[in-house]
Amino acid sequence: MRNQIILYDNHYLSMEAFCCFLDSNGYNKKFDYLHTSDFQELPEMITNQAEIAIINVCGVPSNDALEMPEKLLAKNPQLKIIIVSSSPEVKVIKKFFEKGVKSFLTKTTDGAEFVHAMTQVLEGKVFLTEDTKNALYNFICNVENIEEPDPLRTEALTVREKEVLRHICEGLRTREIADELFISPHTVESHRRNIMQKLEVRSSSMLVKFAMSHKLVS
Repeated sequence: MRNQIILYDNHYLSMEAFCCFLDSNGYNKKFDYLHTSDFQELPEMITNQAEIAIINVCGVPSNDALEMPEKLLAKNPQLKIIIVSSSPEVKVIKKFFEKGVKSFLTKTTDGAEFVHAMTQVLEGKVFLTEDTKNALYNFICNVENIEEPDPLRTEALTVREKEVLRHICEGLRTREIADELFISPHTVESHRRNIMQKLEVRSSSMLVKFAMSHKLVS
């Protein structure tokens, strides 16, 4: 049995058009599609064969949309979730990633960027569009009013610490970073503490802000 792509859109015509787009990019050769226009039906569709869920939350109440990832991941913890939306608040975007979502696509996403997002997510990575990155970065800058440490402190980071820092800025969780680098979650947390101590920051959000401000990650 082939793995499945789960699709939700409240407009059936849009969903049919999206299936055609997936076909044109060859996804039908590897996956079966399951789709619904009933948002509450999504959890019932999740089995061990479900590999990725693409959910258009436009028109869905925020609370319902934010609860859905947890429901789906409870059925299949390996499921990769992509959220499609128009332009929600940054706080909502942040909450989606905290719920385990792998990618958040906005109204600026075109076909090429979507295919790139699919590739990244299917590889187990987190994908952020440029406008989402900028929105999250600006949000962090606005809520964190800090005195930035001396940039020369960054020279003290080891190669491994820089790798961990890059994955932190990509939005990966401790377990995901551990899997990427073939180290234990405990070791990842140890590196995180050392990085924060060397850069003189007090929280993960401050760490991301400092790393991006000083171009420590690409």
